[in-house]
Amino acid sequence: MKYISLITLSLVIVLASCKGGKSKANENEAAIPARQFELSEAWRSDTILMTPESVIYDRKRDILYITNLNFEPRKKDGNGFISRMDLSGKITDLRWIEGLSSPKGMAIVGDTLFAADVDEIVLMDINKGEIIRKIPVAGGLMLNDIASDAEGDIYISDTDANKIHKYSKGELSDWLTEGLNGPNGLYSEKDRLLVASQGGMDFAAIDLKTKNRTLITDSINRGDGIVFTGVDGYYIVSDWEGEIFQVSRDNSKASLLRTKEMQSNTADMEYIEELKLLLVPTFFKNTITAYKLTEKDKASK
Repeated sequence: MKYISLITLSLVIVLASCKGGKSKANENEAAIPARQFELSEAWRSDTILMTPESVIYDRKRDILYITNLNFEPRKKDGNGFISRMDLSGKITDLRWIEGLSSPKGMAIVGDTLFAADVDEIVLMDINKGEIIRKIPVAGGLMLNDIASDAEGDIYISDTDANKIHKYSKGELSDWLTEGLNGPNGLYSEKDRLLVASQGGMDFAAIDLKTKNRTLITDSINRGDGIVFTGVDGYYIVSDWEGEIFQVSRDNSKASLLRTKEMQSNTADMEYIEELKLLLVPTFFKNTITAYKLTEKDKASK
């Protein structure tokens, strides 16, 4: 009996210790405060842009580039172009680079600007302000967004063909052709590619090695732009029809802005972290609207 009592006492102590350790870990995790962001308009550009779809910040030159698809997103009509804009919203060169059709998402690698354009990838020399070459994508239907990784590899979504292509070291390949439903917005991280989908209406992560897909959140409608807030686990994702969501560390989402009722789209965004500035192409409204992204508790202080 004494032996059994000692064993029982030991088990009670061990279980109490384990329970106490688990509780402490949970308390530490719960102690990390959740972040809640909000948007306030900073400025909006002139309305001389022509169906702006995407905006990207060139940090080296401190300038913005905007793709103008000029109304029709799938038509190879040769009337699309790239504009330049300063950080106050002034359009410094409306038709900086011409000769595209319906350019959408962009990426910058070195001194080269990449743009997705219907069924080809357009490479442009930033210093010269001219097209270097166009890379045809076999079977391309509507190339949409582009994301670059740390090695300079390029990922390109084709929304209509349900594919993601990869351009690496001068070679183009079909990187992912299964498990996609209208992929649009892309954002590259160290080990994964984030995807906002128009067909699946969701926001997911794809492992770069295994290509396994993990759902982050759903019901974002026609998923488009993705930006990282600079706060670990927090992203901003847009619905092309006119809504902007915060996606948090726990995979929950909250609406920060809704412009659908004003028929103002929220397309492929850019975020400049040091300025806390979110840049949003409004598509048919022909402007870029800039918003200050702030945390609610900090904004009130």
